[in-house]
Amino acid sequence: MLAEQRAYELLTNNQNLVGFLDEIRGKPMSFPYVFVGTPNDTFHTTENAPWIRITRIPGDEFDSADDGRIIEYPRLQIDFWIAKEKLPELGKLESMIYQIMHNANFERYYVEHAEDPDTPTLTMVQGNYEGFIPEEE
Repeated sequence: MLAEQRAYELLTNNQNLVGFLDEIRGKPMSFPYVFVGTPNDTFHTTENAPWIRITRIPGDEFDSADDGRIIEYPRLQIDFWIAKEKLPELGKLESMIYQIMHNANFERYYVEHAEDPDTPTLTMVQGNYEGFIPEEE
């Protein structure tokens, strides 16, 4: 399974996370607003926040033995956007995403918070993760 698909399943199957996303928005959605890749430009609005984007970071780190891969270390970027008026919820959301990924052997090695230059009413949080996936999975 691709690392980004695995992250998608981890996040969307976590009912605490999905419920918290709906709580921040103030209403339940028909799907959890977690995307592999970037949603279209019309989606990028304050009313839809928060949402999560998962993208793969290029690279191919691995360990091998007997001329074969035994462990891969994929890297992912997991971003989320949150409305500035909801910033008190940012820490909890960031912590939830971190804990879900950490429990699945993905460790965050970079984090950044910044105003979205295209939509100044949103804050973008970027988290970069590196995973540990035994080859037999």
